[in-house]
Amino acid sequence: MSFLLHFKFILIITTVLLVFSNLARAHEIKPAIVDLNYSSDSDQPGNSELLIDIVLNVESLMADIGPDHEDTDASENAHIYKKLRAMEDGTLLSEFDSFQSRFIAGISIINSRENSLALTVKSITIPVVGDINIPRDTRITLQSTLPENTVALQWKWNKAFGEVIVRANSDSIDLDYAALLSPGQKTDLIQFTQNTEQSNWRIIGNYIVVGFDHILPKGLDHILFVIGVFLLTPVWRSLAIQVTIFTLAHSFTLALATNGVLSVSPAIVEPLIALSIVVVCVENYFTDKLSKWRLMTVFVFGLIHGLGFASVLSAVGLETQNFLVALLGFNIGVELGQLLIIAMCMLGIGMWFGKHNYYRKMFSKPASVIVGTFGAIWFFQRIASLF
Repeated sequence: MSFLLHFKFILIITTVLLVFSNLARAHEIKPAIVDLNYSSDSDQPGNSELLIDIVLNVESLMADIGPDHEDTDASENAHIYKKLRAMEDGTLLSEFDSFQSRFIAGISIINSRENSLALTVKSITIPVVGDINIPRDTRITLQSTLPENTVALQWKWNKAFGEVIVRANSDSIDLDYAALLSPGQKTDLIQFTQNTEQSNWRIIGNYIVVGFDHILPKGLDHILFVIGVFLLTPVWRSLAIQVTIFTLAHSFTLALATNGVLSVSPAIVEPLIALSIVVVCVENYFTDKLSKWRLMTVFVFGLIHGLGFASVLSAVGLETQNFLVALLGFNIGVELGQLLIIAMCMLGIGMWFGKHNYYRKMFSKPASVIVGTFGAIWFFQRIASLF
């Protein structure tokens, strides 16, 4: 094993982590969140109104940065986005005036008779500029007077507007509807006076996307933890045991947290997730065997990562009526993401170098130092942000 190959390996993994670390801090495009709020007129039965609260990164839409980009910096229109992002809230509001008609035209809400609703803008709230390296959430409220006896609606918006989380609320009943839609996908026909039945396959499919997306490409801290687990010893049996224990642990706390039984502040969870990367990498440096201590470490930090996963679901909303189905879908998505990371590590390193005597000295130790260093940096950054 030559020094040159050793040096190239360290250089490659450092470069990859720097790139991904930069992407994690950049202008990530998140799904918009839409709340469909249905209210009936108690004085005139049959009359009803729909208020639509939309929270989104309006600058990315105005800059024509489509769903094929996961980050605004990756778009050819990044310079337009940055100009809009740096605008004062009043100036951006004036700029939005020319985009408003296109925005409303991109939204389609139809009733059970397939009649489209007319929408008007009730209010627009744009936060102050703040840190331009962080996307700001603009809130746009639309309003529509519904045709008489309208009790069901279907939502869809322009594919170019990207992913969207749609939630439904009603003053007639406690609704239990939340869905993550891919670009251009439409909701079911949402009933506002009774709970909408969604097929189990549709629910599982939606939550698989949410779970996988949280690992790849958005969960860099979870990715590094899985890489840390891999680096100890690239043997399928060892990896299978650790991944299984990690899965059981995070599934347990995820279920408790999303069901309201357990609640821990992200301010505590996020530093601990970063610390988990450090701990497994330190252990990698001092041992090369799968011990009971290692399995205990993976289990404990799996519990913590489960709390981190729960914070993701809090934005989407986990259906309580189909709780187990939705939770199953999310877990499948998370596991697919983790298994893909393990597979890439095995194909890139494990299969070629894992059985050689120099693996630990040339790969496991230096990679663990690099990965653990990133975890330590995030840990102290997240602790510092508390003060």
